[in-house]
Amino acid sequence: MFCAAFVLGKAQLSDGSVAPNFTVYEIDKSNGSIISSNPYTLYEYTDAGKTVYLDFFATWCGPCWSYHTSGAFESLYTQYGPNGTNEIMAFGIEGSYGNYASLNGTGPDNSGSSTQGNWLNGVLYPIIPTTMSPNTAAVVNSYSISYFPTVYMVCPNRIVYEVGQQSAANLYSAKTQVCPQYDASQDNNGLLVKLSNIDNTYLCEATATPKVLLENVGNANMTSAVLSITFDGQTTTFNWTGNLAKYATNEVTLPQFTTNGDGVHTYTVELVSVNGVNDTDTSGNTQSFSFYVSADVTDGDVSQDFSDFGAPWFVDNYNYMGIYSNGAMFFNAYSASSGITGSLYAPIMDITRFTSPSLKFDVAHQRYQSASERLQVQASTNCGTSWTNLYNKAGANLATVTGSSGSQFIPTASQWRTEVVDLSSIVDKTNVILRFRFTSGYGNLVWIDNISVYEGVGIEENEAEGLSIYPNPTSNVLHVSSGIPVQDVQIFNLQGQLVLTQSGDVQTVSVADMANGVYMMKVTTVDGTVTTQKIVKQ
Repeated sequence: MFCAAFVLGKAQLSDGSVAPNFTVYEIDKSNGSIISSNPYTLYEYTDAGKTVYLDFFATWCGPCWSYHTSGAFESLYTQYGPNGTNEIMAFGIEGSYGNYASLNGTGPDNSGSSTQGNWLNGVLYPIIPTTMSPNTAAVVNSYSISYFPTVYMVCPNRIVYEVGQQSAANLYSAKTQVCPQYDASQDNNGLLVKLSNIDNTYLCEATATPKVLLENVGNANMTSAVLSITFDGQTTTFNWTGNLAKYATNEVTLPQFTTNGDGVHTYTVELVSVNGVNDTDTSGNTQSFSFYVSADVTDGDVSQDFSDFGAPWFVDNYNYMGIYSNGAMFFNAYSASSGITGSLYAPIMDITRFTSPSLKFDVAHQRYQSASERLQVQASTNCGTSWTNLYNKAGANLATVTGSSGSQFIPTASQWRTEVVDLSSIVDKTNVILRFRFTSGYGNLVWIDNISVYEGVGIEENEAEGLSIYPNPTSNVLHVSSGIPVQDVQIFNLQGQLVLTQSGDVQTVSVADMANGVYMMKVTTVDGTVTTQKIVKQ
């Protein structure tokens, strides 16, 4: 996890932003004085063609210390810095309340917080302390540091990217994978740095006004440029005029587009010419963005067990949502700062074919200390313009495992709970979109699985004393063991359809004739206790 910074509420610089210039001074590691005779200016390094790495840390921050002691940043500087191949420059910037005592591991920082250790011993790259070096506090503010550690990479064209705590090899490879390679000797040369203002997904139709960041990397001022736009099989030309000095940028607003075609679309912009001259250095001249439009209404079954995830189901936050190897979806609130959201969208459906529809899904969650994640099920009948809550649980109410976990939570088979949501409030709607909405409390992972919309009332869920169903998965027979005799067993598929029932003093259930897949098994004991559990036939 990240350490929270003292400037909470500010956002990190977005990838593709222009890096603010700075001039800073390093600390003399032997005596704690500031070496004012040796200033470091960012643009002097980038203009010389070097890539600059900035490690913003705090002396009290545990994850910062772990990264520091890994030696990755030191190795990057040693191999590729001024005393190595001289391709990069690296700075460690203490962005909190660090002083000489906290930096050399002998005392607390200026806020009274304990240091993690000696940050200066054996370090060759410059260390810049915020509270001691002139201008450094302004650097922390201009780079919008909202958590520690933050590791930025500034490319030679002055564009910044957050690269994170990676090995020296990965940090170095990012230089060639992310930073554009261009001919700095040309007079007329431009780059398209970043395409923005298009969302990952749209419901019913997509309407957007794209923007592209145009940068001049030529020696002559850029006064005109021709852009080629390709979208949905059509190519158009866009003419730009202005006046950009070398390394200056302009966010160009492109024409609005609209499409209601269901499926994946790609929007591409290419820089064709600069100042009336064809740009012969075509590296960095193209930006593309692919997005998904969900427009078709399904009249078939709506179910998802994440064994084969894809359209027309989709998520809107790939940074923090994913499919685990066990075939379940997770929202990674362990890494997502508080307030970050992510949603899973079901296909647009005509729900009028049901009489008493219900939504069923499995959830698993264990809290991280007192952090409170939230899961909502919401419905929209107007293509996402507004949403109505159908299910809303957070914190202890959402948790399926008691207690707190200090590590990332990966559920076992017994740590899931089945939830059933009544959909009768929208039964008369022909264009319904359901979404699972996660909100991070910066705590732990939230899992969902085995989603289905089906006809019928929800399955009651209680807890049978001493119930054990094994082996699970199975290809033949399930054994049912319970402290209270079992009265009957029912097995439902993920569409809520009853596929097997068995009554009496049930101790074994044969599933040999059932198709392979995931099912829900409902067990009722003689005292009326009902338990549901996921089973897998293989």
